[in-house]
Amino acid sequence: MKKTILKVLKYVLIAVSIYVGILLIEFCIIYAVKGEDTWNYYKEFWEWYITLF
Repeated sequence: MKKTILKVLKYVLIAVSIYVGILLIEFCIIYAVKGEDTWNYYKEFWEWYITLF
């Protein structure tokens, strides 16, 4: 039982690490394209996303 929990925890940590890595890469790419306008881009995106629902 303990080995199973550790195995699941290992896979969960790997998945979370990959997800965070992808988010950081995405942020860096958007910052490279938008520059100082990155925060305004995210604000507009979330406003659009909220109004979508």
